[in-house]
Amino acid sequence: MGDKLGLITCEPPFNKNRTFTAARIALTAQMEGMETTLMLMEDGVYAGLKGQKSEQFLTTASVIGDFLSLGGKVLVCGICIKERGVPESELIEGCEIMDIHRLIATVGESDKVLYF
Repeated sequence: MGDKLGLITCEPPFNKNRTFTAARIALTAQMEGMETTLMLMEDGVYAGLKGQKSEQFLTTASVIGDFLSLGGKVLVCGICIKERGVPESELIEGCEIMDIHRLIATVGESDKVLYF
């Protein structure tokens, strides 16, 4: 495929479908050869936390872990985690902190951007 796909999610991963769906789409796109970046903003940053528990078959964190293991990028809003009191050490290994400039650059480099 060769396209660059960006996904932005602002919804929390618990009892919501949007962030889980965004993570699944990111994983599938990466599996199919698209260079994919998942950007976690606002309450979406909670999807990047280690040790999630869910009543769903899979947790959003497990899907994100698989996505990262295939070379996907997960960018987490630094201001958003600070506002929510989330320390960087609580994020899934491989998540990167981004500022607004990196968000804009990533969106600009993407061929397609999906918002959840």
